[in-house]
Formats: sequence, C-alpha cells, structure tokens
Amino acid sequence: MMKQYLSRLKGKNKLETVENYSMMFIFIGAVVLSTGIGLSIINTKGLSAILAMLGALTTFVSTATLIVVWVIKEFNEK
Repeated sequence: MMKQYLSRLKGKNKLETVENYSMMFIFIGAVVLSTGIGLSIINTKGLSAILAMLGALTTFVSTATLIVVWVIKEFNEK
C-alpha cells in the first residue's frame, strides 16, 4: 500500500520528484504543527511544544526547498 503512494510521487525527472516530495512534506508538517498547537491547549510544555516546533520547521524547510526547485525549473526552461 505504501509502495503505491510512493510510486505516485515519482515525476518525469528528479526536479518533479523533489517537488512532489516537498509538497507532501509541507502537508505532513502542517498536520504535525496543527497537532502540536491543538495539544498545547491541554499542556503548554513538553510534547505539544516539540510537535509544534517540529511541524513549523518541516513546513519551512519544505517550502524553501519547493521555492528553490521552482527557481531551478524556471532557469532550466530558458
């Protein structure tokens, strides 16, 4: 089952594959961030803070990667 999802992330070339993985990690990071923020209602320390920070970091790094991939793709077209 996991193999089916991973095969859908493959692109025509390496840049499209990195773009697809980056979009997936943005979504995963947003879910982790939301979970951490939601858990911070119960307890503001510990796991909830770690999840929120980890989700924010994952989303930020994935977004930066996606922007770099888009710039590279734009320069390769011309």
